Amino acid sequence: MEIRFRAKIWERVALPILLIAFSAMGTVPLLFDDGGRNIAGFESLVRAAVDSFESRLPVEWDSADTIRIAVAFSRDEFERKTHGAIPDWGIGAANPDRQEIVLLISDRSSSPKSIELVTHELGHIFLHNAVGDVAIPRWFDEGFAQWVSGTMDFRQSSRLAVAVILGRTIPLSSLGDVNSWDADRAELAYAESRAAFNFLMRMSPNGSPVALIRSIAEAGDFEDGFSNATGMTIYRFYRMWSVESAREYNYTLLLADWRIMFSLLTLLFVVLGAIKLVRNRLAKSRAEDEED
Repeated sequence: MEIRFRAKIWERVALPILLIAFSAMGTVPLLFDDGGRNIAGFESLVRAAVDSFESRLPVEWDSADTIRIAVAFSRDEFERKTHGAIPDWGIGAANPDRQEIVLLISDRSSSPKSIELVTHELGHIFLHNAVGDVAIPRWFDEGFAQWVSGTMDFRQSSRLAVAVILGRTIPLSSLGDVNSWDADRAELAYAESRAAFNFLMRMSPNGSPVALIRSIAEAGDFEDGFSNATGMTIYRFYRMWSVESAREYNYTLLLADWRIMFSLLTLLFVVLGAIKLVRNRLAKSRAEDEED
């Protein structure tokens, strides 16, 4: 999740500098702030996230900038460090203006999901540094951060499929207020953002967003840069995504998962069992009536 604290607006730096150097693991200048608690493996976790970022997007970071990784050990501490800008379902925040990432994390949080979280927030910082003060739609911002942090999982795919089937998807252009939504609606917004960005990358000649980001920065406007890079307006993309989401996220996707199939089969057996029980009782009742 990306947030904008009150801080000075960075002057735009020439894009060739911004898109040069996120090089080998350990060269990215990092400042760790874990409150002096010395979390076991925390620095290694962040370095693994940097390495993961690199493998997904092999570009480099300006070595003059230091990224501060701050840790909060409670929800109250997290809210203080993010100035209350994050909803109660959020566990990570990026402040591109201050080159800062804040994580709500425990000393046991060394799982792949934690690495994905750090990589996600690095994505926000990279994107906003790359485009300067160009306003970026929330779906693109969150979609890019999720894309760079890994592949879409089945939970998000199934969540989106259910929304498509029920006709409850949210237009991409309406996702800007996601921080004010409840966890369930926000989960759908993130799933849509990730899937839409994945679709956009499938249309990209090399499957990379670097040229698109460069175009947006050079144009100084998201819609103009998007059109220059893709040859279509953002509104045409929205229409294409509407058609694609209906095609890709439907009953077929849900039925492909064994957990859902098992649940449906279990429900079917329960219903058939209930029907058989009712029939047996009705037959027994008729037999008793005939004897009388």
